[in-house]
This record gives sequence, structure tokens and C-alpha cells, in this order.
Amino acid sequence: MDRLFNVNNPIMKALSKLFDIGWLSLIYIVFCVPIVTIGAATTSLYYVSAKVLRKERGYVWSEFWHCFKLNFKPATLLWLIFGAIYSLLYFNVTTLNTSKEMGGYLVGAYIALAFILTCIASYSFCLLSRFTVNVRGILRYALYMSFRHFLHTLCFLAILFVAGFGVYAGFRVQVPILLLFVPGGASFLYTFPMEHLLKKYMPKSEPRYTENGEEIVEWYEE
Repeated sequence: MDRLFNVNNPIMKALSKLFDIGWLSLIYIVFCVPIVTIGAATTSLYYVSAKVLRKERGYVWSEFWHCFKLNFKPATLLWLIFGAIYSLLYFNVTTLNTSKEMGGYLVGAYIALAFILTCIASYSFCLLSRFTVNVRGILRYALYMSFRHFLHTLCFLAILFVAGFGVYAGFRVQVPILLLFVPGGASFLYTFPMEHLLKKYMPKSEPRYTENGEEIVEWYEE
């Protein structure tokens, strides 16, 4: 019985991870309610998924709030930029007369632009959670990485598609519990290909040591 409830027991560790995913998802959903905060909430969602869920450093709420406050302004600006462009593309597509030949070409062009924008967005908030770069730099690096690592980009888009389908299915079959685990679960899966890439772009830091001579290893370097 003691082994069953031991915190190092695989079952207990899995249950603890599942609880953290649900707790993170709940926080994320609540912080997305004002709409304008979605960018900062998404940045914090990835940060906590990588640091707490993946690397087991820190606690869900404290790390989420720390990242949310730190990146609120640039993340909100990014979100407003993406939201404005998506809205403009949607407006143009829905109001365009697709029965005309030129209309069909324009619709295809708008869809292509939406695809490129989604590729950029799939990197932007993750990059913001890790690097201290202005919004212009984030967009530039996101555009470069989305095509430089296109197979990874397709993986990210697949995760986002599955997450979107999970949200839709949750509403469709009226199973709220499913919605509770979709954001955190999808973000946790996101960290595996994304962390693989981000390590390649992390600058080499000088070794640092504690007073006892032990090397200090940052969580994202593990």
C-alpha cells in the first residue's frame, strides 16, 4: 500500500501530471475569457508546459502568473496583430464574389496568406516565452523558423488541428471534462518538437556554479 501511494510511483506520477495538465488548462481558459489576454495566456501556457510539465521545475500557478506579467505587453501586441490580419482575411474571403474567375484566385491567395500566418503564429508565442526580443524580431524569427523547419511546422499544425477538433468535439458531445484537458495536453505535446528546435537557437552561456561548487543548469538546458 505504501508503494502504491509513493510519489515516485509511476501511477502517482502520471496522476500528478494529469492533474497539472487539467489545472493548467483551467487557468488558461479563465485567462482567455477577456479575449484581449489570449496572447499572454498562450505564451504562459507554453512556458508552463515546458518548464513545469516537461522539466518538472516550479509550480503551475506561480510560473503561469510570472510569465503572464512579464510578457503581457508584447504578447498582447502579437495577438492583436494576428487577430487583425485574420479578421481582415476572413472579411475579404466572405465578402468576395467567388463566382468570378478573379474572385477564385483571390480566395486562394487569401487562404495561402492565412496558412503562412498560422505557421508564423505557431512559433511566435513559444519564442516570446523563451527569448527577450521585440515583436518585430519575434515575427521575423518565427517566419524564418516556420519554413526552415517545415516538417516541425507541419507537426505543430497537426497538434493545433487535433486540439481544435478536441474543443469542437467537447462542445459537440457536451463533455466539458474533455475541454479541461485539451489546452494543457496539446501544449505539453507541443513542447517535444518545439524544445528540440529552441535548444538549437539558445545562446551558449558561461558555466555558473553554486557556493558548493555545483554547476547551475538552467531548466531549458537539461
